[in-house]
Amino acid sequence: MATPTPGKHTGQVVATPPVSTPFSSSNHPSHPAFSPHGPRSVVPSPQQVKKSPANSNTMYGYPGGGGHPTNSSFGVGYDSPSAAMALGGVSGLELGLEGMGTPLGGVGHLAVGAGHNGIGGSGRGDEEDRARRLGAVMDILKTSQGRISEKGIQHLATRLGFASIVQDIEIRSRTTSRPVIIAGEAISVDLVFESGLVKTVLLQFPTSPPIVNKHVDRAGEILMRDLEIAGNESPLSKKLDGFAANLEKLAAQDLLGQTNKPFNCFEAIAGIYENLEKLHKWEVEKLRESPDMVGKDQDFLERAVMCTRSGRPVMHERNRLGLSLDYWQEKRRIGQQKDKTKTWALLVECGKKPSAFYTSARVSENWISAEIEKDNVPAEDLLLAAADGPVLDWLEPETTLIPGPDPPKEGDAPRGDVIELVDETTGLRRPEVMFVAKFDPPLVVPGSVVAQLYHIVNMTFDTTQPTAYFDDLLFPRSPEERYSNDGRVIRCEVTVPVFDKDGKKTTQIHKNNLLVEGFEYGYELTELPFSHPRQLVEMLPYLRQYAFTSTLLEKSFGSSSKTFSTEVKKMVVPSTRSAFDSFMEGTLPQKEMTLDVNLKPGPQIRIVFPFAKIPGSNSAYITFDIKHNGVVEVVEENVLDKDTMSESKMLTSADLGKMLEITEDFGILVEYVQRRL
Repeated sequence: MATPTPGKHTGQVVATPPVSTPFSSSNHPSHPAFSPHGPRSVVPSPQQVKKSPANSNTMYGYPGGGGHPTNSSFGVGYDSPSAAMALGGVSGLELGLEGMGTPLGGVGHLAVGAGHNGIGGSGRGDEEDRARRLGAVMDILKTSQGRISEKGIQHLATRLGFASIVQDIEIRSRTTSRPVIIAGEAISVDLVFESGLVKTVLLQFPTSPPIVNKHVDRAGEILMRDLEIAGNESPLSKKLDGFAANLEKLAAQDLLGQTNKPFNCFEAIAGIYENLEKLHKWEVEKLRESPDMVGKDQDFLERAVMCTRSGRPVMHERNRLGLSLDYWQEKRRIGQQKDKTKTWALLVECGKKPSAFYTSARVSENWISAEIEKDNVPAEDLLLAAADGPVLDWLEPETTLIPGPDPPKEGDAPRGDVIELVDETTGLRRPEVMFVAKFDPPLVVPGSVVAQLYHIVNMTFDTTQPTAYFDDLLFPRSPEERYSNDGRVIRCEVTVPVFDKDGKKTTQIHKNNLLVEGFEYGYELTELPFSHPRQLVEMLPYLRQYAFTSTLLEKSFGSSSKTFSTEVKKMVVPSTRSAFDSFMEGTLPQKEMTLDVNLKPGPQIRIVFPFAKIPGSNSAYITFDIKHNGVVEVVEENVLDKDTMSESKMLTSADLGKMLEITEDFGILVEYVQRRL
């Protein structure tokens, strides 16, 4: 959903303070040492016991009893555990284990007494404190899935709801091959261990149709890469995190299908992929026929379709299982290696439907017609589609129905499922499953864009949910930074690469000032439900607009830059000799330039920078509008002087916009303008 960036509140682990008063002598059940339901009171040290007003008859919660091991103190007449051990009242091992809460004797009973009847606390508050501490421990454990081993994979499979089986097989080479089989309702993963290392991984979808199994080899390769030991890795340090993330995704889809039989989530997602892939190939061929694309290679055409048309669907790529609809790429106009380029995508999955207001998912291979483009389009539709290209012939598949659940038996707990019966006579119903698009990475957009996206997916946007300002989500404020009615200023310093005519690279220091004008509420998009792939395609122009905007601002004011102080530095004039030495060593001081950037809603961005060739002024400005699909339009500038510029060096405002689209960097654009003009 479109949600603001929440603060992370982690429950603190608070221990019960030590108690130095006498404890109750009543008997209490013991708990395992590290059980989440066990006592959490702190056991007092021997020094604390000595300072306690308790005598030997009440020491550690036991009445005097003639030295009986379970009915007396550590020793008659002794109030010291060390003295008791000397007399054989309790062994050193028992004392050490009991101090950790293990109920082996007096100290174990002490912990129970303090947690239930003692002054250390009891009742509901103690249970809530215990639950908070258990939750904190679980959060810590979730961050790491452990290291790769047979037991580790078995524990992971059990936690995710899979069944796991391990077999021993003796092979001719006298080594032991141990297959580990992980089985769910619609999937199975077969792993083979040899000498403690994973040798093969086989992923299967036994009950799924061919459109699912046609991608199974690629998915198996990803799982194998998650488990294999690379040349620079060690079996002692290789973790299960990557494999666990992919297996958890499979488990979530498998569990949804299991509770909504015979609905197959893998088949539903594969059906969407088949139609988006058919659309993508058609758009690539149509673009190839364009006069502007003559001589362009296949990769260029696919990037152009991905960033301007209906995106590029990929199945099981970037070490991640599932369907991704890629819609934007960093430096999209420059060919780069795919694995080194940041890509924005929508991860298409199935999720549990929370209420009847959401449209149920459908299993179909007919989301768009075979012709792709619609014939005999009405005139009003042609006018609306003139700017966006052809009118696509989307189809509406039939509703997918599944058998209703068995009637509840007497004594069963009430069901919390969303049951939507379509035909009471047959008991057929819609599945409790919906399609979900997850934003990778999450995208920050203004509230007006969120409302438009919700309108596309036929939902109402809740404007009452808490939010933050658009710039605060992009650049979180420090605790010392205060709000001002005059706007917000962010100052950063970046190093900009500069290339001369011969291709030699130098660098230039830019001191950037970002002025945010106008308070606009923003939202961080993490996921959004949808019911038809058409809705995904309709959202893409808005998403590209702000993916490009965030890229521009991040490069000049984000993590790659550094905040600098506004204090005036003392100017040091180097001597001729020191300047010559610096020149010979290649350490000449770098020049600095100040670049002012104004961000307004729209989004509209205005940059102001020093430029000596402007008559009557030493500064230049260019104002850009960032349009849908990341298209840049220059609405105002004072750097292009047509009277003094020759035709061979003639630049237009469209050229400036294209340069920003190519460089995706204000600093590089400014350096280009200063050298070009």
